[in-house]
Amino acid sequence: MRLVVFTEKEPYKLEAGEKTYYLCMCGLSKKKPFCDGSHKRTKYEEEGKLYIYDQEGRVEIKP
Repeated sequence: MRLVVFTEKEPYKLEAGEKTYYLCMCGLSKKKPFCDGSHKRTKYEEEGKLYIYDQEGRVEIKP
């Protein structure tokens, strides 16, 4: 099994011909692989902390 590590919180802009697509890089989009704006929820994450997101919001994972 391969592990995908997301290093960016902003979507990846992909231009194909005359069309532009935005690919999800945060892992939260409900329209994967395309961005649906869910990355905006990660705006105030603190560096070096791990979070999960559920229906109620963000939860910090404590080691």
